[in-house]
Amino acid sequence: MKKSPNPPEICLIAGDITNFGSYEDLNYVLNRITQDFGDTFFILGNCDPYFDLENISTSAIFVESNPWKLDFFTIIGFGDHIPNINSKLLKKMKKIDEKICLLTHAPPYGTRADIVSFDRHAGSRKVKIAMEKFQNIFLIVSGHIHDSPTISVIDNCTIVNPGPITRGNYAVITIREDFSVEGQIHNIHERR
Repeated sequence: MKKSPNPPEICLIAGDITNFGSYEDLNYVLNRITQDFGDTFFILGNCDPYFDLENISTSAIFVESNPWKLDFFTIIGFGDHIPNINSKLLKKMKKIDEKICLLTHAPPYGTRADIVSFDRHAGSRKVKIAMEKFQNIFLIVSGHIHDSPTISVIDNCTIVNPGPITRGNYAVITIREDFSVEGQIHNIHERR
């Protein structure tokens, strides 16, 4: 893959980095991505090996329950396919005064990002509650639901689910200093 002349400043990976692969697969993919992009932030999904710090060898930044302050907003992640938003994590989020980008594997329930067959919603109710409770969440980047690649806005919060990279999907997002967000979903198989 040819390196872009203007690579994104950051890369967000919302889990399912492997397709039930090994730690070697996980390290390979993360290290390959960090070569082509700026700072890479990730969480794990239900198709990834169970997280064990001793088995991870990458410069990508694991943000599961770990707030990471950028210039004008903070990234915090909730991985797996059912995020465990417990009281400890909610306390961390309460302490974040600036705007939050929530990197979560499961999208919020009842949105365009969590629709599966027969128009059923299969997202996380806990993520939806967090989105409603914390008005400083301006962006949610998720995965997990492969059937609903979409970018939508609910109450000034942009929700992005690019769909699976295994099908070639990815999103390019621009965040402005006023926290307005623009984005497009692309596919690596598209003709340029």
